[in-house]
Amino acid sequence: MEHGSFRTLQESIAGITPDRRLQLLLIAFAFGAFFEGAAGFGTPVAVTAAVLIGLGFSPLAASGLSLIANTAPVAYGALGTPVIALAAVTGLDLLDLSAMIGRQLPFFSLIVPFWLIWAFAGFRGMAEIWPAILVTGVTFAVPQFLVSNYHGPWLVDVIAALVSMACLIGFLRVWRPA
Repeated sequence: MEHGSFRTLQESIAGITPDRRLQLLLIAFAFGAFFEGAAGFGTPVAVTAAVLIGLGFSPLAASGLSLIANTAPVAYGALGTPVIALAAVTGLDLLDLSAMIGRQLPFFSLIVPFWLIWAFAGFRGMAEIWPAILVTGVTFAVPQFLVSNYHGPWLVDVIAALVSMACLIGFLRVWRPA
């Protein structure tokens, strides 16, 4: 990515919210999930950590928090590669396997955003923005469930991340933490 466009990306994200906890939700969780679904293989952590560092997070915090955020989408990473590989190795039906994983993983997708913010800002910092965390988790988990159960493993993270980013940005237009 060209240096000027990277700066524009950082300014755009900072323009959505100055709150670092909300930036973390948007970048590490939702944006990272999109990169996990599209590319996987370390790309989401590398990209989101770099963006977070550019926004003022310490390198160690940015890397660690990006890794925590990546735990929810990694099962369907790189257009479903882990699920596709598991189906090939085990001989299990791909769509059945995708659906079964998609029935379990949304629970973690609800928990991980809370864990992410708790790790960064502590319990009180998490409690102050719980509505935004809930919006992020629910709007990721529901599409994750639906796509994995009714489409297959290929676009689970991409669609869930796009829905989550759009809903979080929309929610932040009408809600601000105290």
